[in-house]
Amino acid sequence: MRKDKEQSDLRIQEHIQRLEAKEKEREARKRGHSRRNPSQEKQTPKIPKFKGENDPNIYIEWEQRVDQIFTIHVVSHQKQVDLVVLEFEDYAMTWWHQLCMDNINQESLATSWRNLKNLTRARFVSSYYRRETLLKLQRLQQGSMCVDEYYKLMESMLLKVGLQLESEEEKVARFVSGLRRDIQDLVELYEYSSLDKVLHLAIKVKTQLQKKKEAKRSGSYND
Repeated sequence: MRKDKEQSDLRIQEHIQRLEAKEKEREARKRGHSRRNPSQEKQTPKIPKFKGENDPNIYIEWEQRVDQIFTIHVVSHQKQVDLVVLEFEDYAMTWWHQLCMDNINQESLATSWRNLKNLTRARFVSSYYRRETLLKLQRLQQGSMCVDEYYKLMESMLLKVGLQLESEEEKVARFVSGLRRDIQDLVELYEYSSLDKVLHLAIKVKTQLQKKKEAKRSGSYND
């Protein structure tokens, strides 16, 4: 029993030391006294800070920026977690510290940015926000929007509810089902294998319909 307590105390002490080391590195970076040499510094991507604001849109914008950075820069999974956590401030830092303490016996809470993103999204994007956005997405129709505007709005809403990993086939079906009926009827006559292709096809169909409408209007004026 005593041995188990000693091992538990040792794990807690090691965890505290790791947190203190990360905090010291954070302070060193703020003072501009990082121990990395210039060539190493250039290779390390700069992650935007996150304070844990109570606004899902702020979180989602931050998440997308981090996604973009790790798409451009090749960084190991554990390094991704370290870089992101170092930029937590205010409530985000408090939340992460408490989460680590609550799961002290686990070897690692997150082993990659993708794992960490699941944790942060669950905390900073409320279930109510996701549910409301999902309902809006399910009801989304092109209406008076041009095809490109409708497409961009759909993509934005997919990101907000965390459906960016939805399959290409599902995205295509969602997009086509929301098109205006006259465009949808013609688009469905063609073969398409990707969202990009069906987007360009829908834009082409819309242009053709617009030209026919203008030609008909012009013909009626000439009569």
